[in-house]
Amino acid sequence: MNPQAISFGSRSIAAILLMAAMVAACKEPAEGPGGDSRPQETTYATVSIVPDRETMYRNPFSGWVIYSGLGDGLSDNFWQEYDNMDSAVGKVKVSDYANALLIRSNWSQAEPEEGLYFWDEACNTKPARRFRMLRDGARARGLKLIFQLRTDSRDLHENACPDYVRAKGAKGFESTTGSAKVWTPYPDDPVFQQCYEKFLRAFAKEFNNPDEVDWMGSWGIGKWGEYHSCIYSTGDETPREPVFDYFSDLFLEIFDKVPVCINFHKAIGTGSGDKTDPDSQRLVQKGIDKGLCLTSGAFGMHGYYGSWEKGFIHTQKWKVPIHAEGGWVRASHSMSAINNDGYKDWAEVRRGEFDDARDACANTMDFRYNANIGMGETWSWFNEAYDLVLEAIRTQFYRLYPDRIVLPEKVTAGSTAKIEHRWVNLGWAYCPTNIKPFKDRFRLGFGLLDPSTGKPVHIFYDNAAKPCDWTYGTPKSYTFSPTLSGVKAGRYEWGVAILDLSRSTPVPGIQIAAKREKTADGWMKLSEVTVE
Repeated sequence: MNPQAISFGSRSIAAILLMAAMVAACKEPAEGPGGDSRPQETTYATVSIVPDRETMYRNPFSGWVIYSGLGDGLSDNFWQEYDNMDSAVGKVKVSDYANALLIRSNWSQAEPEEGLYFWDEACNTKPARRFRMLRDGARARGLKLIFQLRTDSRDLHENACPDYVRAKGAKGFESTTGSAKVWTPYPDDPVFQQCYEKFLRAFAKEFNNPDEVDWMGSWGIGKWGEYHSCIYSTGDETPREPVFDYFSDLFLEIFDKVPVCINFHKAIGTGSGDKTDPDSQRLVQKGIDKGLCLTSGAFGMHGYYGSWEKGFIHTQKWKVPIHAEGGWVRASHSMSAINNDGYKDWAEVRRGEFDDARDACANTMDFRYNANIGMGETWSWFNEAYDLVLEAIRTQFYRLYPDRIVLPEKVTAGSTAKIEHRWVNLGWAYCPTNIKPFKDRFRLGFGLLDPSTGKPVHIFYDNAAKPCDWTYGTPKSYTFSPTLSGVKAGRYEWGVAILDLSRSTPVPGIQIAAKREKTADGWMKLSEVTVE
């Protein structure tokens, strides 16, 4: 006892006890969250949660994307160079900042002979060996894969389409890159479509896998695979919409477990590269309504990512995810070119790309590649705009957490409890659980965890709380009333997680950005609860 404590006489003690009894007799029933009267045996705890604004969380369709390819321009020391990148703060490991590895591949690299694919052990071409190196490196670094395919040979020194397609009778056209004459099939040609569909179905059988693949990029149609400057067999644009419907339906059918993107721009599927077409918005919207996500390869370019693109993307804010790829390339664009676009140096170019991505509420951004590391966009980001690399991680990509949860700390088995919870998104991008591959896959769950193992004994799903609704600047509050039927009496810990229901046993699938203890599986611990 504290030697300074005051000693009370017996009459004073009796008076205090009498007063305490009178207060207890007049006490109101215990109140649950929201002020609703509750039986005295149900008591509640308020848990305030501190957000984590720094950690780079690897969540679906979110974060920085490292670029690579299968051509001779890829360094044999790719991973060593990226694991030891010079930056404004010294050597960094680029994969520590990223969520996925994007692999650009010509169809001819992916299928050098009919029925032989670059993922087959029997395929020993240089592109196949590069692919295995990239795939193994991504797995070792915890990165998902993204693919961009290409069937159009323009601007290449080799055919993007396998030779067997032409030999089977596919029609196309020739173009010249330097001294190399290359051939491209017409996207509406039936032989091309038959061969390409066969390849894509084999590709999807291997890669329609959300455990390895984050999303699928461009379809490979049109110049650079970006679905513009299209040349059809008819000499006009009559096949434009039928080709759009054919490929959008095909990709969405065979890649039903991973998101599929389309390049959106004002000349979609036309013979132009930059001329505004009045029907582009309708077609892109048609694709979105079918289930497509969006990507653009022109962020930061005022001419190619201009008023049309910005106006359109505002109509899609927090409705569909978008990948932001910059358009300016240090190795091929001159200082005069970026000066004419209003930039004084490459640091300003990076800022322009970042600002466009933020304006679009983009989910992912690019670390593009060049074999001359010092001329690549990744080097530029880490040396000329390192602060923006961190800023994107902190505030651009979605970052979800509950700032306040009120939940029972003592409750009767079989009764209905009440949980109040409020969720905040610290990032400008949204969590796209509304898109087809994610719909019904991710659900918010409160778990009664075994204190000794951290494993959930019971899970209660709040179906009203949807992560896609948690957008920047607008906290969302919910009241959830689970019935604790079938719960045995005992002591548990409340936990919360955004669960992936695609597994045989649901596991946390979207990480919560909070500075709070989590189980080995990813459940965030909240408070103890006794079930009587």
